[in-house]
Amino acid sequence: MRSKKNYLILSILAIAAIFFINGNLLAAEETPVRGGTLKVGWTAQCKTLDPHKSVQLSERYVLYTIFNTLVGLDEKFNIVPELARSWENPDPKTFVFNLRENVKFHDGTAFDAAAVKWNLERIMDPEFASPQRKMVEPYLDSIEVLGKYKVAIHLKTPYAPFLSLIAERPGFIVSPAAVKKYGDKKFALNPVGTGPFKFDQWMMQSKLTVSRFDDFWGKSEGKPYLDKIEFLEVPDGVIRHTMLKAGTVDIITDINPKQAAEIKKEGKFKLIRMPPARWRAMQWRLDKEPFSNRAFREAVAYGIDREAINQTLFYGEGIPSVGPVVPGLWWYEDEFQGYNYNPELAKKKLAEAGYPDGITRKFYVTNRQDNIQLAEMIKSQLAEIGINQELVMVNAAESYSRMLTGESDWADPRWTQRSDPHGLLYILFHSKGHANSTKYSNPEVDKLLDEASVIYDQQKRKELYFKALRIITMDAPYVFVINVPEWAAMKPEVHGFKWIPDLIPRYSYLWKTN
Repeated sequence: MRSKKNYLILSILAIAAIFFINGNLLAAEETPVRGGTLKVGWTAQCKTLDPHKSVQLSERYVLYTIFNTLVGLDEKFNIVPELARSWENPDPKTFVFNLRENVKFHDGTAFDAAAVKWNLERIMDPEFASPQRKMVEPYLDSIEVLGKYKVAIHLKTPYAPFLSLIAERPGFIVSPAAVKKYGDKKFALNPVGTGPFKFDQWMMQSKLTVSRFDDFWGKSEGKPYLDKIEFLEVPDGVIRHTMLKAGTVDIITDINPKQAAEIKKEGKFKLIRMPPARWRAMQWRLDKEPFSNRAFREAVAYGIDREAINQTLFYGEGIPSVGPVVPGLWWYEDEFQGYNYNPELAKKKLAEAGYPDGITRKFYVTNRQDNIQLAEMIKSQLAEIGINQELVMVNAAESYSRMLTGESDWADPRWTQRSDPHGLLYILFHSKGHANSTKYSNPEVDKLLDEASVIYDQQKRKELYFKALRIITMDAPYVFVINVPEWAAMKPEVHGFKWIPDLIPRYSYLWKTN
């Protein structure tokens, strides 16, 4: 009896010890370690490090290490404090920000309310010609310094998405002194911000390096942990994967589903998945034939088998798209179905459009592997209903600009979500949207988007966006194809990575063990 009792006690103690050891190992892994260099396999296409001139998505991979925005975003797309530690909305057209004190720029100059005013006025200056001016000029009226660390931003009209807007490029704060020292053109190559890392060097088409800023305002929490971050320019995804396996880089993103499956099978690296947050589509110029013909657009929309694309190209990891929004966001409508695959109806629509014997058109494809594979499968599907595509490859660095100018009049855009629906829907589908490269114009959509932007009640905004999204989708200025997930793959010794739904990797607070 005693031996059984002793055995039970020993067993309990052994199990407790295992939990204790594992718990301590887990705690050790979660405890940040200071030092080391993180090597990032970077998609690049970087043209400037001046956030007020930036338009390339991959530039923000670096910008978020060097600069801070007034407010930030967390993993759930909530607005969180950054250079502004708090704020209030005393009336519908005013936001008052209480700023962090004792914050320094990398050049040693002080950050304060005057710097915020200078930055926003720089963006608004027509002669400076910031791409961000189109985003803020319709709403921003004036900036008022209320104290050394207090600033009021006055709007022309109530604008619910304002905080979301300044969590992006218009909210990046640069050093006024550094801009005056270098001038606008040289500042783009010598960026100075308040971020956790300061700029070291940029060897174009090769490597960009930033190093820890020891006077960073967040250092009381021990941040940042890394000594340096090296962004190695590797546009090709296959090569990035090869470099990860070879140990040349520590972390890669912009991974397609096939690579993700291979990395998972290899079992050597951490693979962190972000649920579908980017949508893939086709767009066209609505002021050109045959794209101006709604029946033709409907034929294409009905002629695409989205689930087959998902299973074949995306290993079932994606979600067939029903519009310019992804599941999980508050403005996503579960009941709406959009266009479903219906090849017979597609053929009827094509005949209705005036092409009973079929039609051949050029389709401009961004020369990334996943874009090409998607285009080839869509081409095969559309050929079955009588629409023949001639695929024309376009350099990734030129793809977006060609869509804006209309040079690529039938193309393959992909967009990530913003933290507020207005951030994407307005620029793409409002008749005055600066990224409205399709020339889409629907007065009812304009009215719904304008009305939703001035209402601070989310439930009322949701109802308006539901209506707008239904109209946009069925008008088919874009044909929405698939919502795709995103992955980050990294060595086991890399810790702290978290996805933000805008799919821009934040590397500043990662750390390495061993």
